[in-house]
Amino acid sequence: MGDAVEPVMLAVGVLALIVGLVIIAGWFEDAESDVGSQSNPNSQVQLAPQVGTIHRFFNKAISGEPISNGMWCMTAGTIFVALWLGWNVHPLISIPISCGLTTLFHMTLATTAYLGRIASQRRFGQPIYVDVLLSHLPLIGAHGFMVTLTILAVSYIMYIASTSTILNLDISGYIGYPIVIPILALMLGIVSGSIGSSTGDVHYGGERLYQHTVYGEGISTKHYGAITVKAELGWRNSIDTVWFCSKYGSMMAGLCYGLILLFDNFRLFLGSIYGQTILNVGVGVAILLMLLLANRWIEVWSRRRFGPYTENTGFRGGE
Repeated sequence: MGDAVEPVMLAVGVLALIVGLVIIAGWFEDAESDVGSQSNPNSQVQLAPQVGTIHRFFNKAISGEPISNGMWCMTAGTIFVALWLGWNVHPLISIPISCGLTTLFHMTLATTAYLGRIASQRRFGQPIYVDVLLSHLPLIGAHGFMVTLTILAVSYIMYIASTSTILNLDISGYIGYPIVIPILALMLGIVSGSIGSSTGDVHYGGERLYQHTVYGEGISTKHYGAITVKAELGWRNSIDTVWFCSKYGSMMAGLCYGLILLFDNFRLFLGSIYGQTILNVGVGVAILLMLLLANRWIEVWSRRRFGPYTENTGFRGGE
């Protein structure tokens, strides 16, 4: 029994490390999407000049948020494998190097996407603000680097846990995925983008682009493109958006990502310890029921606390 306890305790520690890293990944992923207007507000920023709303927001959506994050992470994973296995560079060195090179690739595509999108809106009077490009690129690169760094580190840990021994202990029966690192990074990157897009965004009436909409109203068709462009002093940009969303949306995106991996690995963990597949299913069903009840309670509480969804009669677009 004592021999079995050590691998279990080590697996618990590795799982805690993985959950901590993906919380950071989810946090920075949502922030990166906000500073680049790549997530839900992206379509509204793109549409704004067509309805007469000139803005200073960065607009770089290259593709959907999940796919783009999967691309960054898979690119970093591919470079990492080449450095690690091809040139025998230590993982502690090859991981940041591969993420740094991927960040340069990321910023290049962000630049061309911003210039191309804004140039296509010239007919609507939307100018290209070079200061917006120069001030936003460092933030996009920094947030993107943290996402790829944490996702690649998690991919490496999961791969090692399933294929090798850690501290001379085999924990492959409790945690880890025997999938090549680039594909594992692709999968985890897509998941991080999906969570940031669905959970991290506090848009649709809640964030700074749409402060004029009331709670729960969402963005109705008549408000499309009529984003809020004026700040307390001067004109808003995407840095204002990421400042606002980092306090709430990014934190919830990271927490959601961490809880997903925690709950999923927890049910697999129990089933592996007791050798019962039915236990995996039972624990998974119990977790789903608990989440459904919690979500329903939060929705009812929020409607009672903030009032019913009503029409906003004081809307003034573009302010």
